[in-house]
Amino acid sequence: MKTISILGCGWLGLPLAESLIKDGYSVKGSTTSDLKLSLLQSKSIEAYKIVLNPELTGENSEQFFNSDVLIINIPPIRRDDIIEYHFLQIESVVKYLNSSTCKKIIFISSTSVYGNKNNEVDEDSKTLPETLSGEALVIVENYLRQNKNFDTTIIRFGGLIGPDRNPAKYALSRSVIEYSDTPLNLIHLDDCIGIIKSVLVKDVWNEIINGVCEYHPTRRDFYSKSAEKLSLPKPEFKDGKEPHKIVKSKKINSLLNYQFKFPNPLDSL
Repeated sequence: MKTISILGCGWLGLPLAESLIKDGYSVKGSTTSDLKLSLLQSKSIEAYKIVLNPELTGENSEQFFNSDVLIINIPPIRRDDIIEYHFLQIESVVKYLNSSTCKKIIFISSTSVYGNKNNEVDEDSKTLPETLSGEALVIVENYLRQNKNFDTTIIRFGGLIGPDRNPAKYALSRSVIEYSDTPLNLIHLDDCIGIIKSVLVKDVWNEIINGVCEYHPTRRDFYSKSAEKLSLPKPEFKDGKEPHKIVKSKKINSLLNYQFKFPNPLDSL
């Protein structure tokens, strides 16, 4: 039975931990909140309070990192020094990893590492981030992959959708949706979990994998369907596209042979 440590048991990390436990894994999970420790424990997760500020602090942190695989699920925090701060957070994690039994990492990244050049991109495309958070992720990805003390697989997820996470709720508060022909790169929580578990089962390491639905609805498609499901008035749409990208997940098939539960994100609404 493999032991998996999940650094960051939030919207994705907590249901991932629950799913792994159902599959027979032993799971250690971290949270920054004292209140959430009891929640993790109630779900049979070995719970640790770990804070990255940016230095790592927490009781028994060494034990948390003694596992077969570490899943790092800590997005960059919005702040003026976001790039330096996120790097220092991950550097602090690596200090513990270097003296631990863990030799395999899954790092949860984002398709924001690609530029919006009105083209298709895949895992072999150059990273051209246009946001500070995207820059922070590229730096950390490279830092982890260059460390020869462990094997690292990077998963770059698109826009996350699922329970309590519908980006349309905010957009539909506006009366007009501009650039409504712009295609979206989305992925449902269930498929995020499925892809991560496929990496574990198939032992796929030292790879970069894009996690994005096969179908790319436009803003018009997505927000129209969302408005209908949420019983909200359909907004006015303005034609046109803003700079964008269409992210392809070619390694989902070639390496994982994974079948999306929601290849079309509209079906998940």
